Amino acid sequence: MTKRFRGKIVVVTGASSGIGRAAAHEFARQGATLVLAARGEQSLEAAAAECRALGVEAIAIPTDVADEHAVQTLVATTTARFGRIDVFVGNAALFVYALFEQTPTKAFKRVVDTNLYGHLHAITALLPHWKQRGKGTYVLVGSIQSLLSAPYQSAYVTSKHAALGLVDVLGDEYAGTGIRFTALLPSTIDTPIYQNGANYTGKTSHPLPPTVSVQRAGKAVVQAALHPKRYRFVGRIQASLVPLQYVFPGLFHRITKPMVETFALRGRGVPSDGNLYAPTDAHNATDGGWVAKRRRVTRPLVWAGVAAVVGTVLLGRPRR
Repeated sequence: MTKRFRGKIVVVTGASSGIGRAAAHEFARQGATLVLAARGEQSLEAAAAECRALGVEAIAIPTDVADEHAVQTLVATTTARFGRIDVFVGNAALFVYALFEQTPTKAFKRVVDTNLYGHLHAITALLPHWKQRGKGTYVLVGSIQSLLSAPYQSAYVTSKHAALGLVDVLGDEYAGTGIRFTALLPSTIDTPIYQNGANYTGKTSHPLPPTVSVQRAGKAVVQAALHPKRYRFVGRIQASLVPLQYVFPGLFHRITKPMVETFALRGRGVPSDGNLYAPTDAHNATDGGWVAKRRRVTRPLVWAGVAAVVGTVLLGRPRR
């Protein structure tokens, strides 16, 4: 197999679990030298060990991307040790399930500090280095919700929209240079974010189906770095909702809240800050186990839920 990233230095944030950890594995299989960053030291070092087992050099640098100085240190430490950074994967993200009125202002700001300012901190630190070298690739791991609305996720959606806007602008400003900006927009991915994220709804959170394997998302990150383009989607079904939002906005916005309430918030739960303010090392893993549950639980619920949502929308239409 061709090692397409042999000799390349790749930094991945949010590498202790989920898409970041899966992407690290894929870059390792392609021969990259890896610098992995996240808040959780134990799970981060475990991810680095997994990459080393695949035959590459991988180091772990605990980093909270919301801390500008910490990100500057991450970039400086990497360039001092390896001489350069070829690819930087901005993947670290926090998640909150709650209506806007249920979301503490502190929690909202914490999500934005990570999901938006984390990218700002990284890009600000990287640009002098990349301008001197004349090249470099920034992969933003956004979300399908970088383009779509999602009730109960105001902080997450706000931050993801804003981060995509930042990378869009930078893609325009650096067009024609060797510095490239690309956005990966995954749909629902099988990661532990639903178990680890904050939740103030009083319900248990679940991924909105259909759920795509985290390994598929990890491979897409590598493809985005190898062949950068403005947007790359993961998960065709949810990606198809993007034009629906603009072609049939009334229908789209009528069904979003019932869909979330039917599929994503089921069963009683205890309100929790999740991993907003401290990492949850014990619960970090590459996947969240959701794909394994999908066949026996989600598919019957999808059909029942679709019928319920359609019925609710139709019955809720004004009579003439």
